[in-house]
Amino acid sequence: MFGTNIGAMVALLVVALVVVPVSFGVAARADAKVRGLSRPRVPDPDPRGSVADVDGRREQWRQLATRAWLICGGASLVAVAVVGVLICVA
Repeated sequence: MFGTNIGAMVALLVVALVVVPVSFGVAARADAKVRGLSRPRVPDPDPRGSVADVDGRREQWRQLATRAWLICGGASLVAVAVVGVLICVA
């Protein structure tokens, strides 16, 4: 079927199956960090960072979480597509 190399497809499947749990873990950790930074905190008498710093870090973690969820979803779709191709070819 279009000269599909089964070895390359299996390698792609393995890579996708490794990327999915790693990106899921990163996304879950980043979401937890965003939730932690969103909680109201007791005012510290000796603040080390301003509210703007916290907002900036929260936005960075949110962007990381979004990217990681997209990578996780994309890798999942690739894995499903590769399995479908392998079923059709084999």
